[in-house]
Amino acid sequence: MGRKIADGTFFTLLGPSGCGKTTLLRIVAGFVSPTSGQVTFGKDDMTFVPPHRRGVGMVFQDYALFPDKTVFDNVAYGLRARHVAAKTIRSKVPEYLERVGLDGFADRLPSEMSGGQRQRVALARALVIEPRVLLMDEPLSNLDASLRVQMRDVIRTLQQETRTTTIFVTHDQEEALAMSDEIAVMKNGRIVQCGAPEEVYRSPETAYVSSFVGAANLLLSRTSWRRR
Repeated sequence: MGRKIADGTFFTLLGPSGCGKTTLLRIVAGFVSPTSGQVTFGKDDMTFVPPHRRGVGMVFQDYALFPDKTVFDNVAYGLRARHVAAKTIRSKVPEYLERVGLDGFADRLPSEMSGGQRQRVALARALVIEPRVLLMDEPLSNLDASLRVQMRDVIRTLQQETRTTTIFVTHDQEEALAMSDEIAVMKNGRIVQCGAPEEVYRSPETAYVSSFVGAANLLLSRTSWRRR
């Protein structure tokens, strides 16, 4: 059975390393071909559409900025690749830099910026193309604890402002619970439970979900045990 993500939803794939989160994200992006099933955006079948024609924005764990390009040129890259008019680029890039709190940083190189600032550049570059779907692969894992909290607020606020359908990958349950409209908990390449954060937290369907999402006390019992 397929999984449908509503337009404008912040949808998180949550699970430990090796459970298939990033592979699933790469299938949505078009970097990996599925062995079965379909990837659709609305009514459009994207299963065999190349990545550059899917209209997705991608934020990578390591930011993937061009070290020899200024902040402006990094953010403008996707627009230029789509042959957007120079006049439009000159207006849109500053707009999105301001949205991520980097007004006045356009002429800097990535090497002159902090990790949090580079992450904001990567976010602006992904959003400026106004993607149909925003994909984020563990984007906060390289930041220290205080910056992680700050950046998750920035990401969530921007997502709500732009109403961009977003798929976010993390192994951090706190991030998932704080940011998401829906959470899909993964194990061994499969989604084992999906729902609103409070639902997944308060009503886990398996011991695995219970142990992974929040602190839990697990009591083993025999099925034949009867309450006296």
